[in-house]
Amino acid sequence: MCNIVEYTQAFSDVTVQTLADIFGVEATASGAIEQVNSVQTSRSFIVSLYYTGSVYGEYLLALDEETAARIIGWDEPITDDNHEEVRDQICDALTETLNMIVGESIVLLQASYPKLTLTAPRVFFGTLRYPQFKTGRSVLMTDAGEIECHFCLDLMRLDLATSYNEAMQTLLDVNAQLKEANRNLAEQQAQLVHTEKMASIGILASGVAHEINNPLFFVDANLATLNEYIQIIESTLSQYDRLRESTEAGNGAWIRQLDAIRDDSDEDIEFVMEDTKQLMVETCDGVGRIKGIVQSLKDFSQAEQAGIAEADVNHIVETSCDLLQNHLPTGCRLEKRFGDVPKLICNAAEIGQLLASLILNSMQAIEGDGEIVITSAANDEEVVLTVEDTGQGIGADNVDRIFDPFYSTKPEGEGAGLGLSIAYGIVQKHNGSISVSSQLGSGTTMTIHLPLASELLPA
Repeated sequence: MCNIVEYTQAFSDVTVQTLADIFGVEATASGAIEQVNSVQTSRSFIVSLYYTGSVYGEYLLALDEETAARIIGWDEPITDDNHEEVRDQICDALTETLNMIVGESIVLLQASYPKLTLTAPRVFFGTLRYPQFKTGRSVLMTDAGEIECHFCLDLMRLDLATSYNEAMQTLLDVNAQLKEANRNLAEQQAQLVHTEKMASIGILASGVAHEINNPLFFVDANLATLNEYIQIIESTLSQYDRLRESTEAGNGAWIRQLDAIRDDSDEDIEFVMEDTKQLMVETCDGVGRIKGIVQSLKDFSQAEQAGIAEADVNHIVETSCDLLQNHLPTGCRLEKRFGDVPKLICNAAEIGQLLASLILNSMQAIEGDGEIVITSAANDEEVVLTVEDTGQGIGADNVDRIFDPFYSTKPEGEGAGLGLSIAYGIVQKHNGSISVSSQLGSGTTMTIHLPLASELLPA
């Protein structure tokens, strides 16, 4: 693409044609085009025009002042009186002429280097010293005198332009690769989040199954006992029917029937009736517990489907605690301290997952007796939730890493190390913050700050 001789030849040819068309000056090239390292001329008048863009350079005409005057048709001698006038006319005529010449000559250059910009022509009187540019030089012979045509091309900037284009292409390629990698990471993250959610659901399911099995066990046992009591009551009622028939017959057999009822009854009917009432109370209580668990699951499921909507944070806490109740260690007390908290615009399922993860971690950190306290509060700007436990605590070396993906303090095989990382992501998604305060052997406090509903509404 960089053919300085070819570009100089085009400049020279257009100059010859333009001089003939405008001034009627016949010009011919005196020899072959030279390729030099810089503009070198002893001519006293120079008119030039720069081009910039993907490459940089200059078109330049150099000739003596007297030659320039003769070309534009000034036939009088140049004196001190008319010198300024001659120069003005030379500048006006030859700057416009160079504009026309370059406008046609640069077409060839733009075929290789598009989007070039031309500056306004400049004129110089006297000698100039030029920097090192690759330059093509053609000398034209006319009746008015010699005219030098110089074409300059900054090869350093050309190399930079090429490097720039190559660098831009590399950046575009790298950017495309990064987009693809980011897409793959997003897919993998979604898969990991799904895996962690499935693990959480598995934990919840095992707890829910246990919670349902407990009341179901005594409901089943109570129903079996009630069935026996019904048989006793039916037998007693049958005997009383026979007694009624004997009494109506009036033959005195009713006395023997009363004795038989007393002797044959293996159960105290009064005990049966009282115990039946107690069994019904216990059974209703068990069914109520099952209904509560099912309702908690239903709330969890509906929250999963609701997406971003208004939600009662205290109710989310209650649901999470109910579903995890079976994982509460023996001797550990779970306390909820609810404040007057306004409804929040949030993804209730994600907030539930967040709280379940924190509460479950607290439960697993406690061995034997202990306490977990969940607190909700609000101010003018945010809802604040805290999950505080008296568990094993976290060492200072590990506190700063607990939100890192795949980091876990649990034994190998007992956790993927994603629970708190996902919890952190959920908080960030809700424009909130989460912090941890912990001391080894003394327990841990997790604090969540979530902006109020008005902070998350679209602007």
